[in-house]
Amino acid sequence: MNELKTYDFIIAGTGCAGLSLAIQLKNSKIKFDKVLLIDKDLKNKNDRTWCFWTKEKNNWFDDLIFKKWNSFYFKSNSIEKNIDINPYQYMMVKGIDFYNFCISELKNDNRFEFVSEEIKSILSENNIGILKTENSEFQSSYIFNSAIRTQQIKPNHTNYVQHFKGWVITTNEDKFDTSSPTFMDFRVEQHNDCRFFYVIPFSNNTALIEYTGFSPKALSPQEYDNELINYIKNYLNINFYKIEESEYGEIPMAESEFINPFGDNIINIGTAGGFSKPSTGYTFYFIQKNTKYIISQLEKGIKIKSNSPREVRFYNYDKVFLDVMNSKKVLFRDVFSDLFKNNKAETLLAFLNEESTYFEDLAIMNSVPKQYFIPSFFKKNMGF
Repeated sequence: MNELKTYDFIIAGTGCAGLSLAIQLKNSKIKFDKVLLIDKDLKNKNDRTWCFWTKEKNNWFDDLIFKKWNSFYFKSNSIEKNIDINPYQYMMVKGIDFYNFCISELKNDNRFEFVSEEIKSILSENNIGILKTENSEFQSSYIFNSAIRTQQIKPNHTNYVQHFKGWVITTNEDKFDTSSPTFMDFRVEQHNDCRFFYVIPFSNNTALIEYTGFSPKALSPQEYDNELINYIKNYLNINFYKIEESEYGEIPMAESEFINPFGDNIINIGTAGGFSKPSTGYTFYFIQKNTKYIISQLEKGIKIKSNSPREVRFYNYDKVFLDVMNSKKVLFRDVFSDLFKNNKAETLLAFLNEESTYFEDLAIMNSVPKQYFIPSFFKKNMGF
């Protein structure tokens, strides 16, 4: 029989969500003796880049920000401009910097223990969370789970993925404007879909070039490579370059919810908890808000519920957004173009971060094609 080991908290999964929660737990006022972080492997590669925007100051991850900007470019067939995003800043964190910092900080604190084993099951039993591996069994009052995703797929729901492939390239000449990244470039062929590039400049001759799509499924590896080659040559006018790094990923953009079948002692976090925003796929900033909320509840001694609060209105907006996208009645590069043409950047970024007021929401809704969005609103929220 496996030995049962007890911890104050267990964090299942050592990606962005698990490590973010662990660092905030370390920095908190919460009293604890032992925390287990468990995953089959520790991250040790630069497997992704997180970009996000915020106007908040004094975040725990401030020292990990690789680049930050006060403006960005938006480009499509009908609009091309550099946009001042004050009071927001657009920021970038490299995956390897994040992993190395978090793992080093936690390993230097003897209250945290890492175990590299594959998780076989998690459940609640007698008001205790229990996690089992092939060789061990662990228990805690709370298990924070980002390792196992359980999504309740419904046939009438729209479930897309944000899929992307990016290359970090170096050129022989100065080709990039370091003062502003390209937030979205929709000038490329849409393929009856929603596809765009973004360009994150590291220096005048090094940048991350990433091809992104919103669609029911990802593309073949060759399709990403063909699009990257075409964009670099024909849009960036670069003929000679070296590929330094490559990254690929898929993020759910799901109307169907991630449910918790594990009981009250298991708290789903990260994408497993539904904290990849369904309409855009943005994840990093929403993970930070969710883990900050969890820490505040623990500090107050309040029992944590399986789902952290997310205002219903934003969930409803996301359902409508996905439904219109799925209808194929309007090109979504035109929708995004309308959003950036007809709204202040501050208002639009607040809306996408779920920080907007009802008044600002109305302004956003008034700026998109009503003939497509109003029927979807009634369909998804009124059952018509």
